[in-house]
Order: sequence, then structure tokens, then C-alpha cells
Amino acid sequence: MSCFGSIFIHYRGNLRIRCLNEPFLDLTLNFMLIDTVKMFSILKSYVTAVETSIKSERGDEATVQLNDGRTTTINREDIQKMNPPKFDKVEDMADLTYLNEASVLHNLRDRYFSGLIYTYSGLFCVVVNPYKRYPIYTDEVVELYKSKKRHEVPPHIYAITDQAYRCMLLEREDQSILCTGESGAGKTENTKKVIQYLAAVAGAAKGGELEAQLLEANPILEAFGNAKTIRNDNSSRFGKFIRINFDAAGFIVGANIETYLLEKSRAIRQAPDERNFHIFYQMLLGATPEMKDDLLLEKIDKYNYMSNQLVVVPGVDDAEEFQNTLNAIAVMGISNEDTNSSLKILSSLLHMGNLKFDEDKSSDQATLPDNTVAQKVCFLLGVSVTDFTRALLKPRVKVGRDYVVKAQNKDQASFAVQALSKALYKRLFKWLVSRVNRTLDRTKRQGASFIGILDIAGFEIFKLNSFEQLCINFTNEKLQQLFNHTMFILEQEEYRKENIDWKFIDFGLDLQPTIDLIEKPLGILALLDEDGGDCIPR
Repeated sequence: MSCFGSIFIHYRGNLRIRCLNEPFLDLTLNFMLIDTVKMFSILKSYVTAVETSIKSERGDEATVQLNDGRTTTINREDIQKMNPPKFDKVEDMADLTYLNEASVLHNLRDRYFSGLIYTYSGLFCVVVNPYKRYPIYTDEVVELYKSKKRHEVPPHIYAITDQAYRCMLLEREDQSILCTGESGAGKTENTKKVIQYLAAVAGAAKGGELEAQLLEANPILEAFGNAKTIRNDNSSRFGKFIRINFDAAGFIVGANIETYLLEKSRAIRQAPDERNFHIFYQMLLGATPEMKDDLLLEKIDKYNYMSNQLVVVPGVDDAEEFQNTLNAIAVMGISNEDTNSSLKILSSLLHMGNLKFDEDKSSDQATLPDNTVAQKVCFLLGVSVTDFTRALLKPRVKVGRDYVVKAQNKDQASFAVQALSKALYKRLFKWLVSRVNRTLDRTKRQGASFIGILDIAGFEIFKLNSFEQLCINFTNEKLQQLFNHTMFILEQEEYRKENIDWKFIDFGLDLQPTIDLIEKPLGILALLDEDGGDCIPR
């Protein structure tokens, strides 16, 4: 295991032996205290837990002595039982004698600072994003996890993937892997590792064309669907369900990608210190002089839709990433003509943000004093300047069976441009996904089973939140409810069916009231739809 750095998968055996032999003096005195002080480190969003022993108790308060000798008085509810040292850095937290919040946080923290980012929790795998690259995804590591039972190897996303793959083959049932968590938790990166592992264990012996295309689909989707946010330098601004099809022998025969909730508003505006979609920066910084002339590209600070101008992502070369994106597009079999047309659409969208309207003082009719920008947009899109400006300033609206011309004021014309820009980017993204699916979906060889991987944007709260954040967080509420129902409710119902002596426990994790508040007929979405009119997308 030394060839790939076993320290990042399993802590050394001598440390484990020392923990197993370390005495645990008094089970009645040793506890974990949930400290209210945040950890000022890469784990700053996690509450830490410290060792303590109870000296005296009085009512709802207790006097405790910390391991540094200090004595303090705290609320008894903040004290939870501590596990013996033999459970230090345990690989499966279901094995803990005392499974509580403090013990879980303490175990995850200790494993993280030992370079161990994967930890099991019963049927699930918890990942702490290290925000750095570890040598645990190499070909040697893939070979280590092939056909291994989960307890035979250290915790890893490969172990979860291999288990799903073996269950699919043995039980002939479709499998799904759900990656959920907050924004920046590492969902997309682990989704890529799932695909990488399946391509390695279920692909052609020497790496076939389909497996290469499957791996190259992700850079394309990331370029057009990911962006830098305050919390995540490579945040997925859409959700996707990747379905990988296998034949009866277990070989990959095709794939299909479904996308959801694209944050198309990002194409026209971004919060402070955030970026537009990656592809815009890649194109503006990576295009050759000939491409810039053909696409009528200008400097980043010339575009209103790039509101924060050049926000640099540390460690990312946008020009180099542009070449990687073009190479991935070529691997997918997309022609140079279609690629060039896609880039022209992107350039036209940027120019649309520079359209400036005036207003006729006598009639409030919007006007376009200078149509230079409109000419650039129309040249790139291949449409008539006259038809384009007429559609913005005096669009034809259907009234009954007839069409009438409706004059637009300045604000309405600007709103129409923004709506057109968002719709244009959404259509381009949708076409790109369909083009990728056409390459990956091999209809000649029908798959016997599939493994699905769900990767959606995580819970997020920004200073400026939009309708997209409501939809994203609502979706996460429903997924969390599914998790809670599967983990806590169905499991206990199974105990009852098997007549196991078990007292039903209400964990207080029912999110249904929140879900009903949003989605019921008289819920938030229905009220927004009723009162928002045309402002709410359908």
C-alpha cells in the first residue's frame, strides 16, 4: 500500500494498538463537552468537542474540569458520554458505544487531521472535504478495492461504488448512489470518482471509446454548468442524475444524463466576489487571436454580464481549461461547426448585456439610439437586425386568435433582453446535454441494469438569494426527508415485521411540515405562482 500513500486511507497499526491498550479510568466521569467556540481552521464550520470530567452537578448545571486543568460551569445538556480510547478514529461510527453528536464530531475531526477523509456511518459514507488533492484515487487504489467486501478495506467512495456494482450483478437490481451535503462539501468531486471507478472496473480491457467519452462528459458539463461562489470555487449550478447502463455481464454499454435546476440567472448577474459560468472566462482568456476576431470578443471589463469582471480562482488557469473543454467536446464527437456555433451564442449573449435603451418622452416607447451592439449580436446569431430590434421594441403578442403589436417601454425592453439571454443560455445548455447523451446512449446494446448517481446543488444561503436558492433548498429538504425516512423509519418498521423487541424511537427529524409549507396547493410555491404572474418561471 505504500505505493499510493496508505496514510491517507488507514492510520498506522501501531497507533491503533496503542489506542486499544490505553486505559479508560472511569466510565462515569469521562464525557465529551460540545464546545460553543468555533474551530478557526479549515473545519471552521464544525463545532468541536473537548474531553472533560464532571466534578459536581446542581440542577441544570454541572461543574466540569477540562483536560487542561481548567474548571468551568456549563449546561448539563451540553455534556455527552465519551467513548473509550479503543474507538479513537474508528472507521465505522456505528461501532461506537456512545453514538452522539460530540462523539461523531470528535471522530470526524480526529480522522480528518490524520488525513482520513472517509468515514462510515452504518450504511452511509461521510466525507470531509480536504480542499486539497490526496493520492487515493490512482489505478493502484482502484485495484485494491476491486471485489472486496466493505470491512476488508478502509472507508472510501470506491468501496461504496464497488458494493453497488456487486449488488447490481448479484441481485440483478438497479442501484442508485446519492451524493448530498452543503455547497462545497465535495459532492461533484465524489461523483466523478464514482464514474472513474465504474469505468475502470466495468469498462473494456484496454479502455474503450465509450469509457473515455463517459469520463470526458464531466469537463463539458462543469464548464457550462459550474461557477465560483463565495463558498465553493467549482460549485455545480445545476443538478444531474447520471445513469450508467450495464449489460448482463457487467460491462458498461451506455449512459444517460438528466439535468435539473440550472441557475440560468447567473448568466446575466452574479453576487459580489462570485463568477459567471466557467465557460465565459475560459473563452475570453483562452481563445486564439483568430477565434477572438471571429467571435467578436472583447476584454472582460467591457461586458455588463461579467459584473465582477475578472475574479481569479486560485490554482485554475482558465486558458488551459478552455483547451481541455474543447478537447472533451471533440472526444464527444461534436463537430467543429457545432462547437463554433456554440461559442458564437456565448459571445452574442455577452454582447446582449451591453444593449442600452432610451425612451421616447412623449410616448414612453423604448428606442435603441445606437444599434452597433445589436449588429454584433445579430451577426453572431445569424439573424436580421431589423427583426431583432423589432422583437425587443415592438413585439407581436397573441390576443385571442390574432396578433397585435405591443409597444415596450425602456424597462420592459431591458427585461426582455435579460429573459432572452437566460433562455438562450438554458437552450444552449440543454442542447449540449442532449448532444452528450446522443454520444453516450448506445441504443444498439440495451442495458440489463443501471447504476444511477445523483448530484445536485447543496443547501446554500447567500446574502443575495433568488428563486433558484428556494428551489435548490426545497429539493434538498425532500432528499433529506427521504434519507431520514429510509434510515430511521423504514429500519424500525423492519424490526417490527421481524418481531424484534424494539421500542419505536422518534428522532424528531420529520421535515414534512416544511415540505408541505412549500409545495401544498396553498403553499409558498402556489402563492408565488398566483401573485407573481409572469415573474415566476414555469
